[in-house]
Amino acid sequence: MKQKIIIPLNRPTLTLRDKNDFKKMAVSASGFLSGEVVEEFEARFAKYAGRKYGLAVNCGTSALHLALLALGIRRGDEIACPSYTCVALLNAINYIGAKPRLVDCNFDVKNGDFNISVRDLKKSMTGKTKAVIVPHMFGLPAEIDKISSLGVPIIEDGTQALGGKYRGKKIGSLGIISFFSLHSSKMMSTGAGGIFLTDSKKLFEKAKFFGDYESKVVSWRLKSPGSYKVQYNYKMSPVNAVLGVSQLTQIDEFVEKRRDVAKIYASSFKNAAEATAASENNVFWRYIIKVNKNPKKIIEESLKRGVELGRGVYPPLHRYLKIKASLFPNTEKAVSSVIAVPIYPSLDKKEIDYIIKIVTQSI
Repeated sequence: MKQKIIIPLNRPTLTLRDKNDFKKMAVSASGFLSGEVVEEFEARFAKYAGRKYGLAVNCGTSALHLALLALGIRRGDEIACPSYTCVALLNAINYIGAKPRLVDCNFDVKNGDFNISVRDLKKSMTGKTKAVIVPHMFGLPAEIDKISSLGVPIIEDGTQALGGKYRGKKIGSLGIISFFSLHSSKMMSTGAGGIFLTDSKKLFEKAKFFGDYESKVVSWRLKSPGSYKVQYNYKMSPVNAVLGVSQLTQIDEFVEKRRDVAKIYASSFKNAAEATAASENNVFWRYIIKVNKNPKKIIEESLKRGVELGRGVYPPLHRYLKIKASLFPNTEKAVSSVIAVPIYPSLDKKEIDYIIKIVTQSI
């Protein structure tokens, strides 16, 4: 009989405030379903991240797709990104018909640094590299300033580090375009959704054109239509935006709770394995531990006892594309030696203690 998961790897944090906000909005059906709440969410999120413009969409992949379209990326252009990241990045690159230029990651367990390797990025870039997608892996900011010096437009994936800062600047304000996934497993949730951010009016209007076919920016109701271009129905649902407005007011609280749990884990696991140290630089979307046993076996053992663990990233993108593993030594090391432990604001003390017990016994 299959063991029921008692503590999942991911769990959205839904609060009484979220429920009350839904009730207030639901009083007026027109208010609940109008586009005004989406615009409110866009404005609030952009302000929080220190941006001028925000476009809320149905998922993070759509936001990245719009970023590539807005930048004018074409078939055959190269887009650099780490191999050690979510497959959604690869999907968006393929939507355009561009070519992924995969890069190795850092491998620093103590500091929680599994971000794109600047050194490898420099070696990998060519004259066809038109942009680099930079995720802040597991909650630790990537070295955006060093990447900026390479002279290629940065698309910042702030998903895993929402609420964090890099050198005093908010995550989400660091690339020419930034985007976030707001899926239920992320730092905050709109149920399903994502957001595109930029300070460029030109890039914003391009993204709005491609991502919202009913946009006022491209309305042809009062003038002759122009030439046809493909557009996408990516706009966020007002229902999702209601949750987004509420969750955004709590993101700083969510981050502090994650850091508090990370402190407990760092203290509890330090004698059993190599674990990420507690840090104010990290917002801990994931808590990473390096293990000596096969991660798959540890995950299987823990799952039998009701705790779902992760592998950080699995599989890495170079395995999908059948590229030599020897070109990505740190990525391969991470895939074969780390596990991710549940860490989210809704964990209570009893659950945290149980996770520590099961993980310690399994590793």
